[in-house]
Amino acid sequence: MTVSIVSRAQWGAKPWNGNPSHVALAQRTEFFIHYDGAAHITRTGNSVPQAIDRQHQSQGWAGIGYNFVVDQEGTVFEGRGWERQGAHCPGHNISGLGVQIAIGGDQKPSAEALSAARALYDEACRKTGRRLAMRGHKDGYATACPGAILYDWVRAGMPAAHAEGDDTPAWDGKSFPGRAAFALGRKHDAVTLLGQRLTAHGYGRFYKVGPGPSFGKADKGATAAFQRAQGWTGSDADGVPGPSTWARLMAAPKAHTPVVALAAGVKPGARHTQVPELQQLLIKAGYGPIKGAVTTYYGPNTQRAVARFHYANPAYRSKGRSYDPAIGAKGFECLQRKANRK
Repeated sequence: MTVSIVSRAQWGAKPWNGNPSHVALAQRTEFFIHYDGAAHITRTGNSVPQAIDRQHQSQGWAGIGYNFVVDQEGTVFEGRGWERQGAHCPGHNISGLGVQIAIGGDQKPSAEALSAARALYDEACRKTGRRLAMRGHKDGYATACPGAILYDWVRAGMPAAHAEGDDTPAWDGKSFPGRAAFALGRKHDAVTLLGQRLTAHGYGRFYKVGPGPSFGKADKGATAAFQRAQGWTGSDADGVPGPSTWARLMAAPKAHTPVVALAAGVKPGARHTQVPELQQLLIKAGYGPIKGAVTTYYGPNTQRAVARFHYANPAYRSKGRSYDPAIGAKGFECLQRKANRK
């Protein structure tokens, strides 16, 4: 996609209040995505950059602080442009080009806006002769910007949202379709298959309705839980399927022991035939070691392991208690799931 940019003169920018410094393209190494703030933005066209320009000049700035602004119709407006220092992210205004997509809060960006922003990124890479690092505002400054939807889009590699009638190759219905298929809010047939496989592997509890065809928070939460169950952490458990996640989901689910109920007699200080099972589950789920286990005695070492479970899963801890050595019925069910009893 080529980039058509509405110049400052065309959208009616006010004269600079000062003169923003020149920055050579060779100094650009980052590409930052921003949003407008908490409220949804309904305006499009020239009024979008004009409103930002007025606000930023009223704050004593030289003028609009973003290098470019993209509205929901996919129109790109020049702010500080390619070679002027921005005022969008402290510490990154020279190295980073700042682009605001004119939405706010939980507002969904349009396919046109995402495609235009991605085309602008590609043009920035072409002009600088390097692949710029994709950043959300929060990557450089403590803020909620650019919001959850846009930040997930950035982390997914800023995929362009293809319009109907484009020449994107058809998905074969089986192989990994690429991370771009799993941008929040994007519709793709692979999302439906993803949800079906997650449900088959025991993660259907994340869905109130579903699965598919749009990739949503339920899909992302279920995928992250599945990834953690594989022992993955950090960016490997971000809830966005990659080739390894896809391959494991397409495989047949492992057989699991059914969840069992907790007997009433399993209490701290007591002896019970189910205590060895509790101890083994705690150890398997990573809350051990339990010195002296396996035994029928729910002693201090078992109680400490249960307390470690509650520290990690406070939703199952008794209200008002910072140290809870007693496993409850719901906690025992959760413990079984964490020990891979689906």
